[in-house]
Amino acid sequence: MTRTLRHARCAAVLLFAMMLAVPGAASATTVLEYQLQYEPAPDVSLVIVTAVADPQLPLPITVSIPVPAGATLLWAGEVLGGPTTEDPARETTKETIEGMDVYTMTLAQGYTGQLELQVPAASASGTRQTASMTWTNPGEEVPVRASAILPAGATDVEITPEVGGATDTNTAGATLYPLTGGRLAQGESMVIQVSWSAGGASPEAADSPAVLPIVLGLLVLAVAALVVVVVRERTRARRAAVGSARP
Repeated sequence: MTRTLRHARCAAVLLFAMMLAVPGAASATTVLEYQLQYEPAPDVSLVIVTAVADPQLPLPITVSIPVPAGATLLWAGEVLGGPTTEDPARETTKETIEGMDVYTMTLAQGYTGQLELQVPAASASGTRQTASMTWTNPGEEVPVRASAILPAGATDVEITPEVGGATDTNTAGATLYPLTGGRLAQGESMVIQVSWSAGGASPEAADSPAVLPIVLGLLVLAVAALVVVVVRERTRARRAAVGSARP
């Protein structure tokens, strides 16, 4: 074996070992695109982060998916393109890299990995709702697409980045806004900022007896215990309703 060939093989082995040791580098090699879907709301805000892997790679493969640090993971798994009830859940590991929580999972049946997460709710000032989310790329340069979903009745909508396509409204009245994406280098961020006006309380709510807030107060602990389950089901129902409008 010539010295040049030995050096080439040693360099290849070293590069492979480095890629295995650094989640960001492995993710950049495997993942062709990240997709962000942000659904802010006054009660519970949701984020879906999807990793589209290289379909030329043999399964199973490992992908790393960065999400905003501190977000509560509700579901992790593969998206197979059929009914959401058939999407298999996957175990994940988590570490923090450059201020992002990075979840790693193994894809065994397809090339799309997805995380569903709960993030802080929108803040209100009168009838005006405001929310934001920052996604930072801790790995090598990668294309990132994004969309925002606003609840039924949202008006006077302001969104950054700018809307980059036609909106789509599902049967529940929620509207999906496709946003302008692009390639993010390592350390670069996409900041999604949304504000909208919400309708006031219904006449029925205004005429409710004073005892209702007391009853609701007694139920707070029970509702809090169920919030993760409710958000998970709401997320899956919304995914089914939006259908082909996924980012």
